[in-house]
Amino acid sequence: MLILVVRALPDVPLSAMIKLLDRYARHLGDQDGRLVLCGVQPSLAHLLQRSGTADRLGDGGVVPAAPELLGGLEEAWVAARERTSRPPHHGSDMR
Repeated sequence: MLILVVRALPDVPLSAMIKLLDRYARHLGDQDGRLVLCGVQPSLAHLLQRSGTADRLGDGGVVPAAPELLGGLEEAWVAARERTSRPPHHGSDMR
């Protein structure tokens, strides 16, 4: 499981970042791992939905930004722990 705080993305075009995140989510999913994005701003959430990456990340895989810098980290941790405690399902939405 990897929780990535994306509140302030580097100066990289969002389309390139979406492709990178999607590729990494696939890679982790192939190994029964999980990527959770924390601190997601509304514009990024919209792009993740449109690209299908949000579906690949699954329930709790996109945690919205909170007013505090790491405010959504606890929510992301709980969601990730709940998901990883379930038995692996090879037909999951992470693939």
